[in-house]
Amino acid sequence: MGEGETRAARTWADEVAQTLRGSKIDAAQGELTWPDALEQLRARAGDGPYTGRQRQPWQATIADLRHAASQLGPAVRQQLEPRLSDLLAALATPPNASAADRIARAARLADELLTQADSGQLLPAAWRDLLGSVRNSAGTDALDGRRELLHVLLQRSQHQADRLCRQLSGVMRDDAVSVQRAQMRLGDLDVAAPLRDIVGSAAGWSAQARADLCERLVAAQPLAAHHVVWHAFRRAAISKMVEEYGPVTLYDGEWLRGNLLNDGPFKSALPAEATADDSFFPAEMLPEGKDVVIARVDLGSGARADAPADSRVLVHSLVLAAAFPKDRHGWELYNGYIHSADGSCGWKVFRLLDEDIEAQMPYGPLDITARRLSEMAPRVAPHLSSGLADLSGVVDAIGWWKASGVQPPYASVLLDVRILETVAGMVCGLGQTWYGYLDAYHKNGWVRRSMSTELFHVVWHARDDVHWWSPQEQEAVITIHDKLLRHESWESSVDMAEVIAALPALAAALPEHTLQHRRTAAVAHRISTPEGVRAWYTELENRWTRTLGRLRLVRNALAHGGPVTAAAAASVAPVVHQLTGQALLFSLTAFTEGTAAVDRHEAYRDRSDVWARDCLSGSATYKP
Repeated sequence: MGEGETRAARTWADEVAQTLRGSKIDAAQGELTWPDALEQLRARAGDGPYTGRQRQPWQATIADLRHAASQLGPAVRQQLEPRLSDLLAALATPPNASAADRIARAARLADELLTQADSGQLLPAAWRDLLGSVRNSAGTDALDGRRELLHVLLQRSQHQADRLCRQLSGVMRDDAVSVQRAQMRLGDLDVAAPLRDIVGSAAGWSAQARADLCERLVAAQPLAAHHVVWHAFRRAAISKMVEEYGPVTLYDGEWLRGNLLNDGPFKSALPAEATADDSFFPAEMLPEGKDVVIARVDLGSGARADAPADSRVLVHSLVLAAAFPKDRHGWELYNGYIHSADGSCGWKVFRLLDEDIEAQMPYGPLDITARRLSEMAPRVAPHLSSGLADLSGVVDAIGWWKASGVQPPYASVLLDVRILETVAGMVCGLGQTWYGYLDAYHKNGWVRRSMSTELFHVVWHARDDVHWWSPQEQEAVITIHDKLLRHESWESSVDMAEVIAALPALAAALPEHTLQHRRTAAVAHRISTPEGVRAWYTELENRWTRTLGRLRLVRNALAHGGPVTAAAAASVAPVVHQLTGQALLFSLTAFTEGTAAVDRHEAYRDRSDVWARDCLSGSATYKP
């Protein structure tokens, strides 16, 4: 089937195809995948036993590992045995000072399990678990987890995960072009049909035959290619038009653009991937300017999951080694690249951080809060008094918070926690820790907001991918969607009471075998009974505990030089950034009202605690 065409009847294969394209709803925010949990354990094992200050990091590490293991599908779990059971047994109790042998055993098992994850051996099992989750009507969190694990395992085994998942999705949709390309890749076809004869057509394969073909694709060795990546710097200069440093070649930007775009005298001497007629090299995308230097990085031939990321590290390291610490402001690396793999080009638009700061925000929805905080700041001054003078630091913290939103996770976490320490001291006094403040004042509010956010996303994403549906299905869903969703300026909102009332009708209108139907039906079921609400609360409360424990681990490791993984930091950075913004908003709101900040925080805490008691009572229905 081609883009824009509709299907009369959907099957589980269609839902697999949609799942592979990726859900637009962030699920299980703050959780680690199985390989990420293993890496966190491996790092922790080298930093001492479960004693003193090491107790909390060990508790967080073990909690993450157990949860990640519990989310594994049956096929992957079978492949991991007996090492999986041995690892969990070794960590059944925290390894204290006399358990050095258990720590060493856990580290060895983690290494072996990571090697298994990186080898590609688990990919067929991960694929079967994904299929099973769709066909057995598993919960949305389980389905999202199986998709994420497949994606991570593909990356770790050097597959280009996004590209392969798009191909798998096409095969599962029975797209004739995707099926033919898969057959050619696997050596099943010697001669391919002309694309003009099959584009937009169905291959006519059964759902199971397509699933079997996809399993062979994920089990195949990753594609090797000759990878060349082009990057760009501004506020940069070189002494000659071309300078070579091993695999890195630097070009004067104006000289390069002139030769490529204007058939300059040196065009024939430039690399083939940039000049060949069939390469479609987008030279016009290269940044302009007298202070622009273009870098070409030749990574050689091989399988690479993310060649642009690899080349970025290499070229950035070269420049930093030459410039740091003398040149603090020059050689700013653009986001974006041109990537040539065996002469076939792909790209990401070159962009500087200050050209479009909002587009670069890693936590885009929080920019709304940032603007609100900025608008409130001028109103703070009139309420300054001797009793509220300690709040003056909050105004400065607004700038810190906005700055942390565009920082990498490591820097973002450190800055956001520093802000939380300021707020915690102001609200609770010197005896409270920043994480104690979060647990006491924000836990139940975070759980409540997580539920409301899920309900909002159900409505917001109800009409995703409607071009695959029949006209009648589109009309029914869009009517409900547009009735529930309200837009004002740059914000969208819903009335939660109306959403709750409309959930059954929305679930009935959404076509079966779509992610939207699965998610909407699951949420409607969760809130239909007091028992379901209580179970949902408990699930989110447990996630909060794991996330806060990992946040403490990450922050303390960064502050004191302990072991920390990139995945752990990335998983907690959006959560702590949102919580910090909310803490600042409460403080500033109180300030503009001329009241003590602690009153605003306590009011929020008390409302959230009352709501939580209702959820846990087992007698009340869901209240947003």
